[in-house]
Amino acid sequence: FGTAEVGLFAVPTERLCLVPPQLKPRQKKLIEDVLGVTVIPTTLAGSILLAPMAAGNSNGLLFSSMVLDEELEAIKKLAGDLNMGVIESKYTAIGNLVLANDHAALVSSILPKRAVKKIEDILGVEVVTGKIAGRSYVGSLAVITNIGGIVFAEVSEEEEKNLSELFKVDIIPGTVNNGVRYVRSGIIANSRGAIIGSMTTGPELMTISRALGV
Repeated sequence: FGTAEVGLFAVPTERLCLVPPQLKPRQKKLIEDVLGVTVIPTTLAGSILLAPMAAGNSNGLLFSSMVLDEELEAIKKLAGDLNMGVIESKYTAIGNLVLANDHAALVSSILPKRAVKKIEDILGVEVVTGKIAGRSYVGSLAVITNIGGIVFAEVSEEEEKNLSELFKVDIIPGTVNNGVRYVRSGIIANSRGAIIGSMTTGPELMTISRALGV
């Protein structure tokens, strides 16, 4: 769509990847081949900016309360036996507030307890509430897979260690797209591979590759 912020348009897990319907066939095939997933074309809340509207892992998908019923129904038909649920909260960008892999989830401390419990039930993992580098929008600050992770460059050493212990993978600070610290915006990844924004520099790419193990 004319931008290097590829991560804003996709919601990847180990099993599937939500993408906008307008994506070109060769782009869908690239995602299928690199990530080894089923690609599900959809809008979320009528938008092609999918990342803020959903989050998930191999067990389930979480959706913003703004997502439309017909979008959920279409996804359910293609997602198989995956747990799916809408997180009711005044904070609607749920994808920016949840960071998850198949081992654990870090959930923004601004979400209410009932939302945190529902997230735990849907994702089927340990859920911890907190922030990253003092910021509550944890889902936009890192990309975590089942084999590695890259996180907002201003994270402290202690936070880096705590995140590694929580998600059971090594986590490395870094940037994407020539200095963008919100790494989720420029990366689509799972444990099989990654697609990176085209403005990413060589040194950034090396760090991302090392962090994600791909």
